[in-house]
Parts: sequence; structure tokens; C-alpha cells
Amino acid sequence: MTTATQNPNTEAKQRVFDLMLTFVKSQCLYVSTRLGIFNLLDDQGQQSVAALAQQTKTDPERLYFILRALAHVDVLEEKPNRVFAPTETSQLLVTNKSPSAGHLAMHLIEPAQWDAWKVLPEALEKGVVPFELANNQGVYPYCYENEWSKETFIKAMSFLTGSQVEGLLEAYDFGQYDTVMDVGGGQGGLIASIVQRYGCKGILFDLPDVASTAKQYIKSQGVEPARIEIKTGDVFEAVPKGADAIVMKHFISAWSDDDAMKILANCKAALPEEGRLILLQSFVPDIDEPKTEADGIMPGIFAVQINVATPGGGWRTKGQFQALFEQSGFQLKRVIKTNNSLSGMEFSLA
Repeated sequence: MTTATQNPNTEAKQRVFDLMLTFVKSQCLYVSTRLGIFNLLDDQGQQSVAALAQQTKTDPERLYFILRALAHVDVLEEKPNRVFAPTETSQLLVTNKSPSAGHLAMHLIEPAQWDAWKVLPEALEKGVVPFELANNQGVYPYCYENEWSKETFIKAMSFLTGSQVEGLLEAYDFGQYDTVMDVGGGQGGLIASIVQRYGCKGILFDLPDVASTAKQYIKSQGVEPARIEIKTGDVFEAVPKGADAIVMKHFISAWSDDDAMKILANCKAALPEEGRLILLQSFVPDIDEPKTEADGIMPGIFAVQINVATPGGGWRTKGQFQALFEQSGFQLKRVIKTNNSLSGMEFSLA
């Protein structure tokens, strides 16, 4: 009698096949989120695929393949007679109540983003931004000019802030500052949390289109809008004065070194002599550091997405950020470690 022995290459083969088909998981996730499948299950409870297809105006046979695949990776639960039930995972993807992981998924996987990956070989040969090659414009102009994309992007960023901010506020004392300004702060989720927690004054600075809904969003977070001054403009032209600390979350990483140094020069000009600039970022690990953060984000993988979509930069290591900031006239004071993938580096003027 013989016993089956596992081929030593089995694990490697499994890894390769999983990598091959990861795009299928992403697309099933995207289309189900976009159709509102997770919203329907959250609002109404488990339903048959026929009922879900009727409400989403889709073909039930083809929809079944997608929902079954999501059940196989534990996003949904499949029950007898083609009935699907929500799970803890699917609840994270609900988009009709508040900014969620569903908005982030839709932003990262929407067709314009997906098109960038299709031209990646050509973009690598030409040394150009894949998103720009595929869409004939940059990712930010595209988002701002397309209403659904803009709304989804803003909510995706709000979700990221909301999921990471508590760990940051536990790890860093913003109460030492009289006024904190968030540069590139979107709807104002981060600055609202800082002001609410530490009682300081706040300034939100972003493009007019992005900041247009900020006052309403800040109020929805339980903060009186008058406590946060909203200023709009172009960060490449000037950063407003009035704060003794500037925070930038996942903002500088969207730019090349040259562009980042222009932004940092304007930040330096806006700060008083004893001012501080706090970089908030997921840092790409060095070779000897863990590759996955406590919240499941792999910065080295996420960095590829940023690089495919934006004009340069991408997420950097702490050492790369330190060198960039020192070239721009700043000096590292401390590294801020949180309980999630958002960490920080505090800089003073050199």
C-alpha cells in the first residue's frame, strides 16, 4: 500500500495559480460593489440570486458565477438553492451608509484604473505614466472631471482616514500645537478628528473642487465647521500661512521627487521658525522589515498601484522620505509608529 506524498513544489504552484487569478477576485469584488449587491444584502438580508439579479437588472445565470466566486473566497456565504447571505467581510463593502472599503475598492478597480494596467508593458518601455497613457490625462484631472469617480475617490480617502486615524491620535500628541493645517486634506476627516480630540484650531487646504463638500462633512463628524478654516488653492503655487504644524497624509507620495520638493519648499515657507511638518504615510518596508502591516495592507504592493496611476514617486521607504525632506530643508525629529499601516515622521526646519 502506498501513501500519497505532497510534491515539494505544490505550495509554489498554488501561489502561482492564486497570483494568476487574483484579478478575477478583484473584478468580482468591483462589479458586486458597483451593482450594490452588498448594500442589498445588508439592508434586506439573505436573498436568492434571482432576486438580486432582478434588483440589479442583471442576468441571473451570469451573476451567479460572480457571487459563487465571492462565496468561495468568504466574501459572501452561499446557501442551498442559490441563496446568498452577507458576511462580516461583505459588510465592510457596503457603500450606502458611510465611506467604506467598498469605495476604496471601486476607486482602485474602476475601468479607468484598470485600463492603466493593460498598457503597462508599453508604458514601461516608454517610461511614461500608465494611467496617462491609457486615458490621455492624469488620474486627478480624470477624477475631478467625472462625477462618479470624484465622489468615489473622495469617499475612498475618507474611509482610509477613518480606518487609521484613531491609532494615529493615540500615538501622537497634536495638542502641543495651537493650529494644525492639513495640506491635501480632502473632505477634512483627519483635521476634524485632530481638532475634536485635542481642541486645537484647524486649517484645511486643498483644491476648490475637493474641498467643496468639506464643511458639510466636517459637521457630520460632530465638529463645528467654524473651528476649521477652509482654504483652497494650488499647492505648487503656495501653501497658506497661519499654522504651527502641517500634516500631509498619503499626499506627497503621489508626486515625483522634483514635484515633491516644490511642494515641500512651499510648506517650509508657510511654517514659522519652530514649526513642524508631520508626514503621515504607509512606508514601504526595507528588506529586513515585515512586508504586511497589522491592518493587512502591504505597502510594497500598494506602492505599485500608486506608481501606475500617478506621475511618479509612489510610496517610499522611511530612508527615502528622510533624504527627500532633508534635501528640501527639513530635519527628522522622530518616527511615529501606530497600530496600523499609517505611520509618521515629524520634521522641523533645518
